[in-house]
Amino acid sequence: MSKKGIKVGSVTLAMKGRELLQKNGYKAYLTRNPHPESDEGCGYVIYVNNMDERCYEILKRNNIKVRGTVDLGDFL
Repeated sequence: MSKKGIKVGSVTLAMKGRELLQKNGYKAYLTRNPHPESDEGCGYVIYVNNMDERCYEILKRNNIKVRGTVDLGDFL
């Protein structure tokens, strides 16, 4: 199974997103992006166990722009 991290623009948004997802019943964690690009923001991603489309909806509804996903592979 592939492990994906949700990329956001700042560590503050990553922390806020993690808290929102946790309040909605997800096990969410912050971790470093193992493959950062210079234009991708803070270098932190939100890892969610059993991530689904609802995660993206929760973040979007709370004005947290998702910049994409990153494959975390064996990083976790």
